[in-house]
Amino acid sequence: MLVKDVLILAAEHLGRSDLVSAVASAYAAAPAAPTGEVALLLNCYALVENEVALDHLPLRAAETLESGDGTLEFIRFSRPPVDVLSVQDTYGEVAFEAFPARLRLPGSGTYTVVYTYAPAAPQIGGETAFSDKVSARLLSCGVACEFLLAAGRYAEAAVWEEKFRAALR
Repeated sequence: MLVKDVLILAAEHLGRSDLVSAVASAYAAAPAAPTGEVALLLNCYALVENEVALDHLPLRAAETLESGDGTLEFIRFSRPPVDVLSVQDTYGEVAFEAFPARLRLPGSGTYTVVYTYAPAAPQIGGETAFSDKVSARLLSCGVACEFLLAAGRYAEAAVWEEKFRAALR
């Protein structure tokens, strides 16, 4: 599912046909960065995607990396780790110690690291971080809530936040 599809659905929730058209225009102009309310809508999407990934449905990855000195720097990973879940060598799970920028391992060797990560900054024409695991409806309810909060429309935002929280259950 594309990010633009979630943004369009959120704009429809808000009853904003002008914003639906603006999102479609911004998508057609990609890779140029969106501006105005479309940029705000995309920022709201980023907030929602991060909340879902960090607090509710963590994104997981596994990578096999070589360590020459018993450490693995996080900058070597394809995605910045949020939480390291496990580390294995060829014989099974091994103990590790996590530091802010690296892992300390029992020694040199090849290790498979399973970890959670935060989504990359979204692009209007990009795929959502969740693919088919999370519905466009769930994400769009959260985006509508954040957009209304940014506009100072707190009572309406509360309605969409309740829909978002209910969809997370």
